[in-house]
Amino acid sequence: MDKYRNMQLFCTVVDRGSFSKAAKALGITPAIVGRHIAAMEESLGFVLLNRTTRSMHLTPGGKAYYEGAQTVLSQIEQLEDSLTTAHQNNPEGLIRLSAPDAMGPFLMKAIKKFRSDYKGIRFDLALSNSKSNLIEEEIDLSIRFALELQDSSYIATKLGESEFGLYAAQSYIDEYQAPSDYKELKNHECLHMGDSRDGDYWMLNVDGKSLSYRQPWVAVISDTNTLIEATVDGMGIAMIPSIFVNSHVKRGDLVKIQDVAEFPIINIYGMYPTRKHVPYRLSLFLEYLKANFVHIIT
Repeated sequence: MDKYRNMQLFCTVVDRGSFSKAAKALGITPAIVGRHIAAMEESLGFVLLNRTTRSMHLTPGGKAYYEGAQTVLSQIEQLEDSLTTAHQNNPEGLIRLSAPDAMGPFLMKAIKKFRSDYKGIRFDLALSNSKSNLIEEEIDLSIRFALELQDSSYIATKLGESEFGLYAAQSYIDEYQAPSDYKELKNHECLHMGDSRDGDYWMLNVDGKSLSYRQPWVAVISDTNTLIEATVDGMGIAMIPSIFVNSHVKRGDLVKIQDVAEFPIINIYGMYPTRKHVPYRLSLFLEYLKANFVHIIT
């Protein structure tokens, strides 16, 4: 058995948790599995697995070999995906996505349209406002919002942008009146998007200068949809990317407060771990997002 097949066999043993389960998955006998593992250990010069009659555990060397083998096998699969004509004619497989929580409806809209042409491609969508480690979490593509990209370890493709704005319900404005200057914000109930104990800040541009504005927030909310619902319910003024509230403004649920300050533009990126052997299915979806992003978010 060649090294590639040995890697596959070893990873199957680790993933399945026993020789017998791996043998069943591979259509061979447990004895053959055992012989190949023993041959690998002899060739490598160290023990891969500590085995008893009841349990099996990776050694430190086995753990390192397993992680490396997983990477190699994944790269081979991606390379074959990117080059196989049959796969390009009928692409299939799983794309693992991560994105901020409020992007869920937009991405599902994109996925529905995309899958009308590519039925064989499936998606695993994880929604969270926390930063994802694409490699550790085995994420193929992450949608991220950033004023400026800080992390250069991933490949980034700009998909679009959105401006921030201050929004409140008409009921709130009727009761408190809209502020006409950023200094008047201190007299208002304000809600903040974030999970910092101190509430963090709003970035405002006043007279051409950047200003980090803070106040004792009525509530700091880490879930975008909950923040929007609280704002619609009249609990206060919130600073929110327009992409997430345009539909509420059109329906009259929210009003954009004008002339208080200018607000930064936030960039929307698609980020993926590496340029090498990008799976064909991911290339297709990225190109679709880039070409249709404006329509997806409206």
